[in-house]
Amino acid sequence: MSHRDPHSYTDLNQGRVQSMDLDLTVDFSSKTITGKADFHLAKAMGGPMDLDTRDLTIQAARDNAGNEVEFELAEADSVLGSRLRVNLPDGTEKFSIDFTTSPEASALQWLDPAQTAGGKHPYLFSQCQAIHARSVIPCQDTPLARFTFNCSMTVPEELAVVMAAAPGEKSPAGKAGMTTFNFAMPQSIPPYLFAFAVGNIASKDLGPRSTCYTEPEMMEKSAWEFAEVDKMLLAAEDIFGPYLWDRFDFLVMPPSFPYGGMENPRLTFLTPTLLAGDRSLVNVLAHELAHSWTGNLVTNASINDFWLNEGFTVWAERRILENLEGLEAKSLSAAIGRNGLLEAMNSFGKGSEFTKLEINGEGGDPDEFYSLVPYEKGFLFVALLEETVGREKFDAFVKKYIDHFAFTSLTTAEFEEFLNKELPGVADQVGAEEWIHQPDLPANAPVFASARLEMLEGLAKGWTDGIRPEVNEAQNWSPEDWQIFLQALPKCLTSEDCAWLNDNFLLNEQGNCEILCNWLEIAINSSFEPAYDRTASFLGEVGRMKYLKPLYSALHGNENTRALAADVFAKNAGGYHFIAKVGLEKIFSG
Repeated sequence: MSHRDPHSYTDLNQGRVQSMDLDLTVDFSSKTITGKADFHLAKAMGGPMDLDTRDLTIQAARDNAGNEVEFELAEADSVLGSRLRVNLPDGTEKFSIDFTTSPEASALQWLDPAQTAGGKHPYLFSQCQAIHARSVIPCQDTPLARFTFNCSMTVPEELAVVMAAAPGEKSPAGKAGMTTFNFAMPQSIPPYLFAFAVGNIASKDLGPRSTCYTEPEMMEKSAWEFAEVDKMLLAAEDIFGPYLWDRFDFLVMPPSFPYGGMENPRLTFLTPTLLAGDRSLVNVLAHELAHSWTGNLVTNASINDFWLNEGFTVWAERRILENLEGLEAKSLSAAIGRNGLLEAMNSFGKGSEFTKLEINGEGGDPDEFYSLVPYEKGFLFVALLEETVGREKFDAFVKKYIDHFAFTSLTTAEFEEFLNKELPGVADQVGAEEWIHQPDLPANAPVFASARLEMLEGLAKGWTDGIRPEVNEAQNWSPEDWQIFLQALPKCLTSEDCAWLNDNFLLNEQGNCEILCNWLEIAINSSFEPAYDRTASFLGEVGRMKYLKPLYSALHGNENTRALAADVFAKNAGGYHFIAKVGLEKIFSG
């Protein structure tokens, strides 16, 4: 197989790592992980083997017999990191590398006790998507190179380790005060799904296949919020077929986690911003669950094909939502998503490469062009396919697609070939060429309408004409209602209008982060001073990029709040994840 991933040094013509045995030791004092990786090859080989690394210190490389072999660590590229070339003797079936991570490893966040819910113990977690696994372990860091692994992780004895893998026995380590946790991942995964966390972590079973993990102080809220996970799992199996990862456990993360969720198989990571207290944001859990099929089981070949992961997953998430809550709930969710899509497309500009489904991201940093486009444009394309051929026929197609490509990574071209074979003529009928390979949003994008959606958007559009919602009625709106309404309002209001909204609906005190972020963005654009303190405190409470980027952009973009933006960022930047911090720095430098 030729080298096809522009974001990896991997050349699969050299050979492929089939499995890894990892022995890792975590040192909180130096903020490093010291490790040994044994690489088992799919077949014996000799010659150069190129691996991806980023800021790793390589101590030694050894062959089958334990003899040291030559290696070369190339000069670092700002996006790709450093190519590690190991020169292997003929007949090599296994080789090993000794290495140490950097305290600034891009995939790792080291938290002081004060940054945790309990305040007594440090915490460490990984976030390897899209190309950050190379900062934790030397690897073929491309979705094309799926692998299985066994991992032993040694940590201070007062802490626990959880990993996106099947847990094994734990035992005292050879070093006093340390404990070793053992894990195995028998199903092959792409490297970006390698994930773990270390901290004061408790657990509670929520169903026959699901356990909630989090810090003890967050367990009651977390277990209640996601108590219906088993219903979601059964609803997802109705769409996709059997769940093949044995368990669907999840970890509710510290606030600095930069995403809404991460679909690590067997242990999904979730932001604590989902703990709204009313289960109104659990659709994120449904999204990560759907990734168990579209993403984890069938995986994009590279970041250029990212829409294959996310478009199908958003479609599945909303099908699960429809199954559990009805068609109107799906329509409201789709409308919120479309608003986000249009904002993302506007930020890139008309005709941008990054408003296509299949993109050419070569030379760019995936974190910099990450957006809602592959999610929401991808969803609309998949929904159009379903609408065109009918639900029953499309569901059969999706199940065949999953079965055919299970535990493999495919390109957009391979998807198109499968689509043309299984649903002949449909690609031409829906204009797939325009959807996949052209920028912007095609005119035949599906529209999900409902009477409630029309009412809410109508109220918002009438704001400038003096139309206001009935206070008693709006106080009983659902969180989705409020998101739709706030997203449809003018982005800049008078101070009097902002005061009316805040006085009547206590928006500064909102516990739902989606509503709060939408409101604060309007308030900052409007220079509404009573919202400044809440904006500052909120930006110190969360690390999720979905909230950080729009609020810092609004603060920095308003000359009345530009100094506040700089002050708040200086105060909180140390608590943000590397991925989030780099993105925010670009706002200030732009």
